[in-house]
Amino acid sequence: MDRPAPPLETHLDPTYYLPPDSILTPLTRSSHSSYCEWKGAATYWNIANPSDASEVVRNRIWSYARPTKNYESIKDYLSFYAGPWDCYVDGEKVQPQPGDFYGGWVTSDIEGPIKGGPGTYGW
Repeated sequence: MDRPAPPLETHLDPTYYLPPDSILTPLTRSSHSSYCEWKGAATYWNIANPSDASEVVRNRIWSYARPTKNYESIKDYLSFYAGPWDCYVDGEKVQPQPGDFYGGWVTSDIEGPIKGGPGTYGW
């Protein structure tokens, strides 16, 4: 994969994965992890504010070191929750997907129900 691409999943917003060399600020590996039934075990990362190293955003960036076969193209690529920073797609500021488990980016192009909010567990 030469450029960011959004893997699409049922009832989830796109989540963009970026090549690791596109991130200029150093990341530190977190002890936090999670498991996606489709992509496998996720590793989480922390990032410090380049202007103030005491300000650290924790566990809002993740990657897959050994993704499942269908997702090998995102191996080691990094994905970001749509906060606490501002994220944009084609000039539109995105909203975070409801809840705090999924990392989807909601834009005006998204239609239909979105998993993540109250009452959507188990869809």
